[in-house]
Amino acid sequence: MEIKKIGVLGAGSMGSGIAQLSAQSGYEVVLSDVDLSYVEKALGSISAMLGKIVEKGKMTADQKDEIMGRIVSTTGVEGFEDVDVVIEAVTENLQIKKMPSPS
Repeated sequence: MEIKKIGVLGAGSMGSGIAQLSAQSGYEVVLSDVDLSYVEKALGSISAMLGKIVEKGKMTADQKDEIMGRIVSTTGVEGFEDVDVVIEAVTENLQIKKMPSPS
């Protein structure tokens, strides 16, 4: 099975790092958390990290834009219908981990 699209549940430090490295590796990424503001914060952090790489001359601004373009934000499990693999990086809260699967 070829993996093309990765779903990441949890947009904290671990989840955002996984999303960034996955997108940098060429994968499409769906990044999700319970509140869109968490995902937006993670996207800001990812953009800032990639910006530092651009400043060092190790990546172009166009490459950064391509990487950021591979990450789609969502809440819950919306958008996970066609992912090839899901990586769970949510907080240690059993209620959150028991989210219903997509139909």
